[in-house]
Amino acid sequence: MKAMIISTPGPAENFELKEIDKPQLRSRHLLIEVRATSVNPIDTKVRAKQLPFSPVYPAILHVDFAGIVAEVPHDVTGFKVGDFVYGVGGGIKGTIGGALAQFLLVDADLVAPMPANLSFAEAASLPLVSITAWEALLDKLKISSGQTLLIHGGLGGVGHIAAQLGKHFGAIIHTTVSNDSDAELSKKFGADYTINYKSTPLIEYVEAFTSNRGFDFVFDTVGGNNLENSFQATRLNGSVACIATGGNHDLTLMYSKGLSLHSVLMLIPLITGHGRNHYGKILFEIKKLVESGKIKPLIHKEIFNWKEVPLAHKLVESKEQKGKVVLVIE
Repeated sequence: MKAMIISTPGPAENFELKEIDKPQLRSRHLLIEVRATSVNPIDTKVRAKQLPFSPVYPAILHVDFAGIVAEVPHDVTGFKVGDFVYGVGGGIKGTIGGALAQFLLVDADLVAPMPANLSFAEAASLPLVSITAWEALLDKLKISSGQTLLIHGGLGGVGHIAAQLGKHFGAIIHTTVSNDSDAELSKKFGADYTINYKSTPLIEYVEAFTSNRGFDFVFDTVGGNNLENSFQATRLNGSVACIATGGNHDLTLMYSKGLSLHSVLMLIPLITGHGRNHYGKILFEIKKLVESGKIKPLIHKEIFNWKEVPLAHKLVESKEQKGKVVLVIE
């Protein structure tokens, strides 16, 4: 089979198309004929430098995939050859191979039937961001109907799914965006109210939308220095979830307001092997929400051929894309 291989971490130009052996079927795994994959920031970071959860190099990267079941072992039920599926399960430590290949061997617990109303490209945009949003809102924050939720980065890969998911479960959704056109687009992807963070100071929008009480929940998909803004925007004894809590932070405000901080890293079951079956269940629930029109993916206008992966990575690193960046594999 053909695969895009990276021998050592470095620039996007390090990808090379090579002919390698197709993975051999093993117990509790599915062999997938990959039809599409998407680029997440974690994919570009693993490509750029050695990280604690990097795969062994040379490596095939990318976590997200959509494709067709090619082989099923005797100890896996619920799937058959020819099924259209999507999932996570490659490109990092603890996984076998990656999605930038014609075939992928993946733990069956990390796979689900893909939404029937989506193309392979659309389906491949969903797994990592959907699981992350589900873990943050339902497993960690435990949002419920009528509560206020502020999402920093409302049109990001995770943010636009979180807005739709939160809305489905009855939360009142507020998203931050960087311009007026993004504000209108965010309302089409779950937002009840939008905030242009470049023109509206935090203190003003907290006053305007919560009468200075603060939001019940904040989901920070930006992280870094923005984490303190999340603390400021949250009500007393409220909760913050964040997907980028690395670095040094002053937690004085969190302490003085009695806040709960939840760090979300969806890679943990992939790395450790523990809790993977929960991800397959999440993806099955996302499938139903997509098919019922509750969730739809936002895809960047240009869909890349997988041999153009250097261009796709550079686009994600530039942060100039609008929606998930997807590659199709022939």
